[in-house]
Amino acid sequence: MRKLLISLVISAFALSSVHSQSLEQILKDHYKASGQEKISKIKTVITKGKLTYVTAGMESAITLYQLRPDKVRMEASILGSKVIQTYNGTTGWMYAPAMGIAQPQEMGEAELRAVLQQVDFDSPLWNYQEKGNKAELAGSSEDGLAHLVKLTQADGQEITLLIDKKTHLIIGTSTVTVMGGAETEVNVSMKDYKAVKGIKTAHYVSTKINGEVMLTLAIESIEYNKDIDPAMFEKPSTE
Repeated sequence: MRKLLISLVISAFALSSVHSQSLEQILKDHYKASGQEKISKIKTVITKGKLTYVTAGMESAITLYQLRPDKVRMEASILGSKVIQTYNGTTGWMYAPAMGIAQPQEMGEAELRAVLQQVDFDSPLWNYQEKGNKAELAGSSEDGLAHLVKLTQADGQEITLLIDKKTHLIIGTSTVTVMGGAETEVNVSMKDYKAVKGIKTAHYVSTKINGEVMLTLAIESIEYNKDIDPAMFEKPSTE
């Protein structure tokens, strides 16, 4: 019995080692495919595109400004009225008169979490251990075409990432978050990857909430390392 237990322990360690090596190789291929080495040298990003609110049948031009390491500003419009979200690395604000937010107000926890998922320049899996996160293989997608990697963030939030087995690029994410006091499943799919300055970026993003497509984003242009005034990430002006 003791020998059997020792054998099982050795087998468990061996399997653990195999999984670790497999995850390491998957991430290595992913970093190479996405151009992570080039991404690490980027200081600013300006992304422009078209945002479609599917359930409302509305479209809006959208511009996203990012300044490393963690500043972000999003500008869009609803019914001709501005929608602005900013995050200066410490505090996030939202200004959206058409949504009843006539004066800039600080974001709530759920809103801020959504913004913080945008501010990371790098792959969500890049240097995950240094960020206090954990990553583990969780099998394959139902069609067998993608690896599933579960990322547990330092705050306990879990995100499952789908990494295409052929391209080694992230083609989707899945997570459960709290919206309006209720647990909500959010699934994001990414496709139409194009290389910009040697960096492959998804140019079409679709977001499902509890199984229903709510938002789509079609990216029209991406610019790297353009000058951006840091003041843009502070509390929005109403003028």
